[in-house]
Amino acid sequence: MKIVYSWLKDFIDLDLTPEEMVQQFVHLGIEVAGVQTTGADFEGVTVAQITHIEDHPNSDHLHLVDLDLGGGKTQRVVCGAPNIAVGQKIPLARVGSRLGTMVMKPAVIRGVASEGMICSSDELGLTHTRAHGILVLDENLPLGTDVSTLYGKKDTVFDLEITSNRPDLLSHLGVARELGVLLNKPVKLPQIPAFQTQGESLHVEIQAPQACPRYIGRVIRGVKNTESPEFMKERLAAMGLNPKNALVDITNYVMFELGHPLHAFDRTEVDGDKVIIRFAHPGEKFTVLDGRELELAENSLVIADNQKATALAGIMGGLNSGIRENTQDVFLEAAYFDAPTINKTVKKFGVSSDSSQRFERGTDIEGALLAMNRATQLICQICGGTPSALADEYPEKFQNPEVVFTAQDINNILGTQLEAQTLKGIFSRLGASFTADGDTWVFRAPSFRRDLTTKWDLAEEAARFVGYDAIPLAASKATVSFADNPKGIDLTKKFSNQLIGLGFYECKNIDFLGEKELKQFGFEPKHCIRIKNAMAQGWEFLRPTLLPALLKNVEFNQKRGQYNLALFESTKTFTLLKNYPGETYTVAGVLTGAIQSRAFFAGGVTVPDFYFVKGVVHNLLPGAKLVPAEKAPVYMHPKIAVDIMEGGKKIGVLGKLHPLTLKAFGIKTPDVWAFEFGCKALEKTFSAQNFNPVAAPAVFPPSLRDLSVVLDENIPYAQVQSVLNQTGLDVKMSYELIDLYQGEHLPAGKKSLTFSLAFSNPQRTLKDAETDAAFNKIVAELGQKLGAALR
Repeated sequence: MKIVYSWLKDFIDLDLTPEEMVQQFVHLGIEVAGVQTTGADFEGVTVAQITHIEDHPNSDHLHLVDLDLGGGKTQRVVCGAPNIAVGQKIPLARVGSRLGTMVMKPAVIRGVASEGMICSSDELGLTHTRAHGILVLDENLPLGTDVSTLYGKKDTVFDLEITSNRPDLLSHLGVARELGVLLNKPVKLPQIPAFQTQGESLHVEIQAPQACPRYIGRVIRGVKNTESPEFMKERLAAMGLNPKNALVDITNYVMFELGHPLHAFDRTEVDGDKVIIRFAHPGEKFTVLDGRELELAENSLVIADNQKATALAGIMGGLNSGIRENTQDVFLEAAYFDAPTINKTVKKFGVSSDSSQRFERGTDIEGALLAMNRATQLICQICGGTPSALADEYPEKFQNPEVVFTAQDINNILGTQLEAQTLKGIFSRLGASFTADGDTWVFRAPSFRRDLTTKWDLAEEAARFVGYDAIPLAASKATVSFADNPKGIDLTKKFSNQLIGLGFYECKNIDFLGEKELKQFGFEPKHCIRIKNAMAQGWEFLRPTLLPALLKNVEFNQKRGQYNLALFESTKTFTLLKNYPGETYTVAGVLTGAIQSRAFFAGGVTVPDFYFVKGVVHNLLPGAKLVPAEKAPVYMHPKIAVDIMEGGKKIGVLGKLHPLTLKAFGIKTPDVWAFEFGCKALEKTFSAQNFNPVAAPAVFPPSLRDLSVVLDENIPYAQVQSVLNQTGLDVKMSYELIDLYQGEHLPAGKKSLTFSLAFSNPQRTLKDAETDAAFNKIVAELGQKLGAALR
């Protein structure tokens, strides 16, 4: 959302620099994507004409240029621009002129005095990239004209990133309201005089009240469509919109100003005296403004007359009902449309607009009337005409719920000790109503803030406006309590770490599948959770399995030449349980090709087979039983599939994928191994003892040593670990095996292990003598208990 600084000042008194404004936006949690300066930020630059050009005597690229300033005045300057020519009218900055923050002074260039500068567009601040050559002006401009009058006044445009939960900030009024709460400044609404109305509006009939809770209409007769005034064109251009004509521009102007979209119809194109808000008829055709003909869905909301649909409600008008240059009577619409209804139509037909973006997020149902009256005011001022009475269909008045809370509630949530008076000030400025009767406070949000419905929402607002730095930092001493049989615990992090340690790569895929993929994996669509408002074709269901997405990952990699893959995903899957949606945490993995392993673990490269996958699953679930599947899943090889059992219940499957499954996903390699299991049954075996206390990060650097020892090749690594773990040291020690060597230069029956050792003390840096003592003790223990010798 672009915000023009001068436009913002129409609503709130501000004297902050653009840099200070950015800090205020950041304070409010609004990201500033960019800041742009527009208009003329210069003084004393006038129109002059080139009368003579000659080469500079001391330069091969500079020129001496004689200029006519008008009124008999002439001047010579030095100029190096490549595009100068006799007869051109150009902007001249004379001595004393200001260009941004620079003031022009006399100069001597290569031995020749120059009393000014012929300017390019970027030197005048009119462009933001280096322009080649001087700015050539209109040849009809009078000499001596102040060039700043040819461009708009200096202004600043802030490009704000507005999150989807704050549609109230998609306007200058909305941003002004936010700043008003922060800066304790009043917000000024446009002064709209009472209208002398004449005649009736078109009758309004709402046939779909759930999709259109309010509709306001008004006819303005006898208008003269004309060009918009300069202030309006400049502001719309700053918003990135090309001005068209006054009637169209006014509806856009009010939308950017107040945040509520409007639509104007040519009254002669509306058949009859009635406007109907209804859902589309089956098979109904509609041609939008860009010329496309759409076959509407039955849940598409339209604005219609007695014969036809004239607009896609809240999105776009029809091709034949829009404003024309010769329009004389206008029907003006200001309505509130249901956000999901508009969103479905936008997604289905790909017809988005500035209006639909606001309706999709939620507009202000009470603000529709202000927008209608503001647009009426501007149309009558600029285009003339006589407004009719209003038709305002608003059967059920909207009101946000009351929130009852105390100041202590807010402080408890935030962990603060904010003064009650400070909080009262914020909530008084923020709310449509706020009363503080003793300790009990009652807040009701205005209609444009539908997101404020609980004390938690109000605590967040208090934190934003007071400043997050007001929340004290404290050492975390959280206590985690576990029930005997905890539910819904995410155990997948533990498995993720193990799989990464085994050489797998983690994938993150979207949670949606299509009907075809469900059937390929043996799921009936009627037993899966269908998404009412699917984002795209093939994403109609929440996925009950992770394997289809992983196979797509395999296919994606193979197309790019990557055939050695070990991929996994750990997240939620979704199913219907007794016709109610349910979810559980699931882990799945696929392997194909050759797996590169560290030499001291698996001897280099391994080609996965059944026993490799079985080993992976046993590493993850050491207590699980693996039994041959009574009936292999349709996507598995019928003879190479095993059920994963935990506590007597089947929790998953592992095996080789069926060739037809691989063909369906476009996978070239014949051997793809897979496993998948759910974590629900594992919750019963979960223990809080599995969670180790978090250790504070080391402050002092460790002392590092490498240790290589030679020992009998038949001594298991577990025995070496046992000695290292049980060696009593006066310092902390961690270790990592970095090399295993057997072969030449070692006696027969021997192997060499090399460790990286790290010694540390949490209170101070270790001395060399302390490190040496610990190192020597480890060597002695290994020698005494395992017969190991230094290599």
